[in-house]
Amino acid sequence: GLVLAQAVAYDAIVLDIMLPGLNGYEVCAKLRAAEVWTPVLMLSAKDGEWDEAEALDTGADDFLRKPFSFVVLVARLRALIRRGS
Repeated sequence: GLVLAQAVAYDAIVLDIMLPGLNGYEVCAKLRAAEVWTPVLMLSAKDGEWDEAEALDTGADDFLRKPFSFVVLVARLRALIRRGS
């Protein structure tokens, strides 16, 4: 996913924090270090405010806790895409 996100222009990226290998924080930080400015919506089953703060501090544009409503997910993606990168 990281390689594709660096090679292909997407409208937005939905990124989970808990991934095998690199976690979502690391992936997001690597994207930003590579100057990939695609809007990132980070998802997590974690519910702590520190997790949300870390996601935003590593470059995510928005954060959504699981479980979430599909309607809210789509609305947040539309908002990120409207704002652009």
